[in-house]
Amino acid sequence: MRLMDDIFLVDGVSCNVYILAEPDGLTLIDTGMPGSARKIMAAIRALGRDPQEVRRILLTHQHVDHVGGAAELATATGAEVYAPPLDASAIEGLAPRELPKAPLNLVFRLTVLRSLKPVAVTALLRDGETLPVFGAADGLRVVATPGHTAGHVSLYLPARRLLFAGDAWRHNKQGIAPSPNIFNSDTPQALRSMASLMALDLTASLPGHGAPILRGASADLAAAVAKIGPRGQTQAPVASRT
Repeated sequence: MRLMDDIFLVDGVSCNVYILAEPDGLTLIDTGMPGSARKIMAAIRALGRDPQEVRRILLTHQHVDHVGGAAELATATGAEVYAPPLDASAIEGLAPRELPKAPLNLVFRLTVLRSLKPVAVTALLRDGETLPVFGAADGLRVVATPGHTAGHVSLYLPARRLLFAGDAWRHNKQGIAPSPNIFNSDTPQALRSMASLMALDLTASLPGHGAPILRGASADLAAAVAKIGPRGQTQAPVASRT
């Protein structure tokens, strides 16, 4: 799905996977569940591009629905794999992986984790760093947003007022909402990270889950944060403007 002239969404692979298309190469943000690589590469070919043009795979965090296709894609394309410092060891299979809380914890261990392949992380996504992606628009900035996982990051394109939010929040039919507690390593921290992103000037929010909001994202986020109750539950729906 074309979102902008140079940003495309691959859906149907559990999380939203974004293709950032530049003349000299492609960047992927997240990679879906294990087994998603073939569909992602098909989406790249449908744009008239070649998977060998993928230069970078940016992983917002370690959860299986975001990193599942990374190993196969890295092997097929030779792309560099970027990940947050605190999640990198788990992505490489060198540390325990953060999983949902019970009862989904056991379900994940018995199902999808068995097909998940570790992948070597070749570069780190450090808070405040600017990546050489959309360099003509001053690059893509890494923003630390811990809480969903220990190392979760979001990616901000200041010149275009656009945030790839990962799972810092999600979108539902009512608009922006916090990531559910069952999936968070530290929900209070996740909510603080969500609120901290109000400091950004946002027009568009491209999340890991849910339909992107392409205008009015700052107002939607402010309203969502205002409606977060003491236990981290939204108190009323927030209208989305797509």
